[in-house]
Amino acid sequence: MTRFIRPTVLMAVLLALTGCGDPTTEVSGKVTYQGKPVAYGTVVVLDAAGAPKSGAIQPDGTYRVSGVRPGPVKVAVSSPPPPGSEPTRKSAGGRDGRDSDDDKPPPNMPPAAPEVLKSWFPIPDKYGDPNKSALTAEAKSGQPIDIDLK
Repeated sequence: MTRFIRPTVLMAVLLALTGCGDPTTEVSGKVTYQGKPVAYGTVVVLDAAGAPKSGAIQPDGTYRVSGVRPGPVKVAVSSPPPPGSEPTRKSAGGRDGRDSDDDKPPPNMPPAAPEVLKSWFPIPDKYGDPNKSALTAEAKSGQPIDIDLK
């Protein structure tokens, strides 16, 4: 009987010592632009190792991104027109520099919820690239990261 217990204990000790990989945390918070909640889009978090993780923005501006390594992070926020919205830019290049093709949601997507369609507004494209957004933070377990875009 002792022969079977020793290998099991040894395996448990080895697993405890080596761990199951890098620790991760969940990053969450609220995204606002000029004081108003961003109602639609995606938050991308790029950790120090360059691993991107993303999460959807909810209609109240809140977001959650799982699997982020603790430490310094770069952040990006994109908020394309939601499916079912009318394009808001009238000229090529648009108000914020997007091409008119960028304004079209993917085909066959069901329309977004009415509350999203009513409260969506465009944000500057510069926030869509974690390397150009100038948005940085420290990912720590249990600490929200609110993103206030100006």
